[in-house]
Amino acid sequence: MRSTTYLTAAACAAALLSITAPAQAAPAAPAEAAAAKDAADFNGDGYPDLAIGAPSAKIDGIKRAGLVSIVYGSAEGLKYDKQQLISRATPGVPGDPKASDYGWGNKADHGDLDDDGYDDVLISAGGDQLVLWGGKDGINGGTQVAAGDGSSAESPAFRSGWHGIGDVNGDGKDDIVGGAQVGPWEGESKWGLGMLYGPINRTTGKPAAIHYKDTQAEDGFSVSGAEIGDMTGDGIDDLVVMGSIRRPYWESEARVLKGTRDGLVFGGTLNSRYTGTFGDLNGDGYQDFVGTPQASDVKNYGGISVTYGGPDGVSKTLPARVYDQDSPGVPGVNEKGDRWGTDVAVGDLDKDGYGDLLVGASWESATDPATAVSGSVTMLRGSKTGVTTEGAKVLTQNSKGIPSTSEKSDHFGEAVSVLDADKNGTPEVYVGGPGEDTWVGRTWQLQTDKSGMIGTGAKSFNLGGGYGSAHFGEYFAK
Repeated sequence: MRSTTYLTAAACAAALLSITAPAQAAPAAPAEAAAAKDAADFNGDGYPDLAIGAPSAKIDGIKRAGLVSIVYGSAEGLKYDKQQLISRATPGVPGDPKASDYGWGNKADHGDLDDDGYDDVLISAGGDQLVLWGGKDGINGGTQVAAGDGSSAESPAFRSGWHGIGDVNGDGKDDIVGGAQVGPWEGESKWGLGMLYGPINRTTGKPAAIHYKDTQAEDGFSVSGAEIGDMTGDGIDDLVVMGSIRRPYWESEARVLKGTRDGLVFGGTLNSRYTGTFGDLNGDGYQDFVGTPQASDVKNYGGISVTYGGPDGVSKTLPARVYDQDSPGVPGVNEKGDRWGTDVAVGDLDKDGYGDLLVGASWESATDPATAVSGSVTMLRGSKTGVTTEGAKVLTQNSKGIPSTSEKSDHFGEAVSVLDADKNGTPEVYVGGPGEDTWVGRTWQLQTDKSGMIGTGAKSFNLGGGYGSAHFGEYFAK
């Protein structure tokens, strides 16, 4: 997501993709770095937990049925020797295991969807949205979300996997927001923005209310997905909406929609095509967005885009940036198929008050054909002026201290996340490698110090036997 500087356009924005709301005073910049989305706590014990996808796990003899592993935090860190494995065969979870149950490996999010004080897991499951419910004893049971069939604006059909969780209307309750369709799947279907306002009923799966914004009819903007974070620093979550616009041909575009109690208000455009993540990279109190830039900017080797937040959404003072491995100071070199930016995460690894950026490159190759697509993770540090390449570093399985070695198709870096699972004030970095051990998959825990992520003291864990080529570590819920 980087390298070429560009200025973000917001001209003529008020008329586009907005639900009109009264003008609001811009909030003063907070005195300290904006907090990123809280880490998941499924059992409410105060320690962060991690949900890890194994989308191709064999369940009851059925290949590629999929499961989610819940690993709970504690004073000793993640209890990865006591993982809770949840699939369609788990009592209380709707449905039955079936081969290629797409979505168990698409994407997962977390949030308190029933407003009971415990985080829940939202996953895609064969085109459905499924909530796995948290509680004092951890995840217990699940409910299919009653989103709709696309027959009307009161029953929009959500695009599988392309959703986010957050409070976009300021009522203190988490909502589900994403690309949704009304109308037939062929012809004149309408891809807009679907909002399922929380709380979600734990028994019926019904939201408190449903709203569909027909962005295609209103603005010529077709929505594919949304990410949720507070870029304006006002305490109400905002949307980064990805999609395409007709001018007169369809072109990819992403927009910030500011969440308010009276609706969504346009907050600028940015360079992103798919998913991304939020974090305060420059310590100004506003969350910034790291996404995947347009293909024309990074071609087939990968890259990342960084858009800084501000009181109006997209910052009007700090230009956005695009980076790749040919950017000055970034380790490595652009190579065909690297997919630098497969996944991204933000966390203050060196504890200097600025969020640092992790960039997974799960198709990165090491030094010879035997290590093709073995994968890597790059760290770029944050600073007062945003992302800096000073102190940048890259780690692979061949780095000192990291268990195992770089091998063909390991895909180390497919998923990345930052947690402080033992609440000792020093975060850990988690890296998924779904291709490890012939696609059984593995997750690594990397330590951090004042230099950021380090290989020394790293650990790794997997599902154990019996789950086949599970692709463990293909995603983290975040």
